Amino acid sequence: MEPHDRIAKLRRLIQQADTLYYNEGRAELEDSEYDALFRELRELEESHPDLATADSPTQRVGAALPTGTGFETAEHLEPMLSIDSLTSESQVKEFADRARKLLEIEEGGSLEWTVEPKLDGVSASLFYENGELVRGLSRGDGTRGEVITRNLRTIRNIPLVLDKEASPPPRIEVRGEVILSRTSFHQLREQTETTTDTPFRNARNAAAGSLKLLNPREVARRRLEFICWGVGHLDEFGPKTYAELHSALKGFGFCMADPFEVLDSTEALIAFHDQLEARRSEIEYEMDGIVAKVNRLDYQQRLGRTARAPRWLLAHKFAPRRARTQVLAIKAQVGRTGAITPVAELAPVELAGVTVQRATLHNWGLLAERDVREGDEVEIERAGDVIPAVVKVYADVRGSGSRPFAAPNSCPTCDGGLTPEGAFLYCVNLQCPDQLKGRIVHMAGRRTLNLDRLGPKYVDQLMEAGLLTNLEDVFLLPQHREEILGLERWGEKSYDRLCAEIDKALRPTLARFVYALGIRHVGEQTAKDLATHFGSLGNLCGANEEQLIGVDGVGPEVAHSVVKFFASDGNLRFLSASAKAGLKVREEEPSTSVGGPLAGRIFCFTGSLEQLSRDGARKIAESMGAATASSITKKVTDVVIGKAAGNKAEKAHKLGLNVLDEASFLSLVEQGK
Repeated sequence: MEPHDRIAKLRRLIQQADTLYYNEGRAELEDSEYDALFRELRELEESHPDLATADSPTQRVGAALPTGTGFETAEHLEPMLSIDSLTSESQVKEFADRARKLLEIEEGGSLEWTVEPKLDGVSASLFYENGELVRGLSRGDGTRGEVITRNLRTIRNIPLVLDKEASPPPRIEVRGEVILSRTSFHQLREQTETTTDTPFRNARNAAAGSLKLLNPREVARRRLEFICWGVGHLDEFGPKTYAELHSALKGFGFCMADPFEVLDSTEALIAFHDQLEARRSEIEYEMDGIVAKVNRLDYQQRLGRTARAPRWLLAHKFAPRRARTQVLAIKAQVGRTGAITPVAELAPVELAGVTVQRATLHNWGLLAERDVREGDEVEIERAGDVIPAVVKVYADVRGSGSRPFAAPNSCPTCDGGLTPEGAFLYCVNLQCPDQLKGRIVHMAGRRTLNLDRLGPKYVDQLMEAGLLTNLEDVFLLPQHREEILGLERWGEKSYDRLCAEIDKALRPTLARFVYALGIRHVGEQTAKDLATHFGSLGNLCGANEEQLIGVDGVGPEVAHSVVKFFASDGNLRFLSASAKAGLKVREEEPSTSVGGPLAGRIFCFTGSLEQLSRDGARKIAESMGAATASSITKKVTDVVIGKAAGNKAEKAHKLGLNVLDEASFLSLVEQGK
């Protein structure tokens, strides 16, 4: 291929990858593949300077900002540059030697570097004025970013006000990585696995998607964290080295990456990389390498930057956690909610220190879209310690007899009927053995009823012995002392421990019990919201979809699922039998009245009210059974408008909502008393 054509193709591939990575939080290319394309393009442009252009990916950062996202954009005070990504020791040594040469440090002279993990998240910039957070931006194209201040403010470890005792500068632009810990990612993945056609592939993908949400309350549920790694703009300040600046940022209240060290040689830098890579799976956050910075800030100024990246900053990447193997078979597995999902059984392969033999295919829609077949050569990726996923299919090496895999027509466990919901299939038989086992294991989990003696192996054993044939049988196990003691691995102590755990579990909080029920689409946070709103199990059982939608964060899909759950004869039998066995769910003080003259209505208050504060008006509406919302959506039924209501009034009229002034609202309240 001619250089001109190859350059054009490389630019197109890189620009497509940038758009997916920066704007959609997805990565179709492995880091090493992207880096190889980028290096090739840069080398070709250096060899053919007449073909270099200002809009080449080598001359810019990130991707063009998307349109129609609902976010305004603003300019960074200082450009958010990229980092030179290096994949070998020789490249690191060449980078360090070049820096020493530019700084005129004689051969053998030392150059200090700071090193820390390269966290695999989403970059963001926070601007503080007089110690207060005034704006937060995404990276965007490196020059301008989306204004996502409201979403960033929901991240609990971002200081809204800097510690004044640490004497922060008048203006400072702080940069860092928005991430999800492995624990938070697993919880989010569990909640969303059967609610979306495109489940989150890894923690970075989930963090990127979270920051794109238009509802800050939903962002807050995601348990994002912000880890600071540097600054952009900085008013006059004292530190002479990055290590001193790092300490100052920590004093202002920011969470910093750990481990962090100051090293005086390239060899020590490489050793740090190797040691951290070996410990990679022990650390709670996903990382894909280390970042090394020249420590002295005056040296950083002297080294400067290229159009795309600083000359004093490098990333030494870890080896990718991907492997190539073969799909031996595709099986359908049954989850606790009845979801039938496809799983690939693989030829055993070593990946990130683990022998992998299974990989998730997520759902039948994605399986058909990616066309994974039995016998295929595939590439799998292991992000954290979640089950690996198939990320690439080598269709070009398929045999002539290859055929697409068909979804099952009946449950693979109980042969019961299936019902489709979007890209998913569900077994309709609540007594399906695999579904029952999943529900019991979930109900016994540490974040639900905390029955440690009912792990998967023990549940299998008790089911085989005929002691667990229904969900409610869990509470009746103490009645089967002789049968349990006759099983392997059970003795007096383990039986007594199980009985003590069950006795304690008979008095759960409402939030824990609702989560323990395993209602489809109801995760831990939603269970807490429902418990706080309704206060008692009886109130929740009797709620209709309209009342459920009034709970902040509950949409039509969740509301329908909850109503359907409590309408099931099998589930009602479980609740009745559990109560007879001694279960007493602890009630909570409800935040709103379930009944009342305004029950089923959702009020939004906007503008300045004269006789009431907006908080006061909300409390009155809630005391009369209504729910309240902070923004106008189609779910809102009534909008109370005060002075200077702005465009919310116009939006309410466009949506055809019932619009009231303050006097009309007060009249409505008086009539309902």
